[in-house]
Amino acid sequence: MTSGRAIIVDASVAVAIMRNEPEGPAAVAAIRQWTQEGARIAVPSHFWLEVANALTARRRWPGAKVLQAVHDLDRLRLETIELDRALLILAIDMSERHRLTAYDAAYLSLAVALDGSLLTLDARLRTAAGSRALHMGPARLSETPAPDEHAVTWPSYKGASAYLAQLRAEAARPG
Repeated sequence: MTSGRAIIVDASVAVAIMRNEPEGPAAVAAIRQWTQEGARIAVPSHFWLEVANALTARRRWPGAKVLQAVHDLDRLRLETIELDRALLILAIDMSERHRLTAYDAAYLSLAVALDGSLLTLDARLRTAAGSRALHMGPARLSETPAPDEHAVTWPSYKGASAYLAQLRAEAARPG
């Protein structure tokens, strides 16, 4: 692994770590190794809500246990990256192109934006990530693999060009 390479971790990996699923210890070891090698280990800002939701709503963990899980994940020194409008637009594209949820598309969009890899146990997201996907055990979710890419419709939105031009202008403005 090259120093400074970005690796995006999705919530399926975090839940596997917290629940002591078979892939959990290997994921922790890999994250620690990549960190030692100088990799940038990042998550989109919604990651923390997604993990908390998976543990509270789906797994029925009490708040104290969820807080401990968040604290344990925080010890892995995951960098939280806020999703700006440019990443949102990329996520909209990825969502439609690969038929992903907006949440999953945000992980892939962040990996694309940072020219990094994506560590996930989600079958559909792993398929959509293609060569960006880091494999760590079998896909754990029962989702069917994403079909081939689909045509996207967002560019046909009549305001798309003007909106993108506005975003480019804002990004080009100094500080």
